[in-house]
Amino acid sequence: MLRAGAAGGLARAQTLARTLRNTVSGDTAGAAGRGMAILGRVTNRAASALRATTLAGAILLASGCAVFSPIQTDYDYDAADGVPLTINGLDLRDLAIVVPAKGGTGIVVGQAVNRSTSAVDVTFAVTGAPTPATVAVPAGSGKSLSDGATGVEIPGIPVAPGQMVQMTVTTDQAGANVVTVPVLPNIGYYKDLTASSS
Repeated sequence: MLRAGAAGGLARAQTLARTLRNTVSGDTAGAAGRGMAILGRVTNRAASALRATTLAGAILLASGCAVFSPIQTDYDYDAADGVPLTINGLDLRDLAIVVPAKGGTGIVVGQAVNRSTSAVDVTFAVTGAPTPATVAVPAGSGKSLSDGATGVEIPGIPVAPGQMVQMTVTTDQAGANVVTVPVLPNIGYYKDLTASSS
C-alpha cells in the first residue's frame, strides 16, 4: 500500500510540477507581452508628458518676455533729441543746442509753453559761454525757441556737438534752474539752423 501511496504522491507531484512549469512559462510569456504593452503605454504617456511640458515651457518663456521688456507706453519718456524742464508757469520741451562746431554760436531748440496768464521772459545761459540770451514767451501760448528772427542764440558754446552742457534757465517766477542738455550738430533735421551772427 505504501507503494501505491508513494506512486500516487509521485504522480501528483509530477502533475503539479508540469502545471507549475506551464503556468510559469505561460505567465512569463504573458508577462512579457503585457510588459511590452505597458512599456508602449508608458512610452506614449512619457512622450505626451514631454510634449506638454515643452509646450508649457515655451508659453512661459514667451509670456516672460514682457517682464524683461515692458511696454514703452507704461513709462513717460520724451521721444525727442532734447530734454524737458518744467518750472513754475512754464514747460520747456525738447531743449537742446545746435552748433556747427565747438566755440560757435549755438541755437537753442525746443518749445516753451507758458501756462501763466502773463508773458514770461526766459533767460538761457550756458556754463562756459560768455553771453546769455533772453526770449519773451506770450501768456497762455507756446513758442518755438528756434524761430528765424526771434530764435535764441548763445555765442561761444564751449563743447563740440555730441557732448552735453549745463544750461541755466531763469524766469522771475521760478528763479534759476539748471538742466543738462545735449549739443547737436546742424545736420539732418537741423541742417537749416544757422545762427544769424555766423
